[in-house]
Amino acid sequence: MNVKRILEILGTLRENALPVGLMAAGLIFIFEAFFLNRSHVAFELEKIPGFWGIFGAFSCAIIVLFAKWLGHLGLLKDETYYDDEHK
Repeated sequence: MNVKRILEILGTLRENALPVGLMAAGLIFIFEAFFLNRSHVAFELEKIPGFWGIFGAFSCAIIVLFAKWLGHLGLLKDETYYDDEHK
């Protein structure tokens, strides 16, 4: 199999990634909501179907927003940062 053929296959898989991923997430959510035992949970919030998935997605978004804020606060430099010193 040559490289061009592999890239064509990967391109077709990429087009279907979002619908397939959403269907897989939905199936996992349905399985988790109906088939897992919730009688021995540590916290009351764990009784909510999909709680840990929602919590994880929310936490990830908070981390990304914090990193962007921290980067714009002073970690990022202009592209001409080094050019300004030599003028």
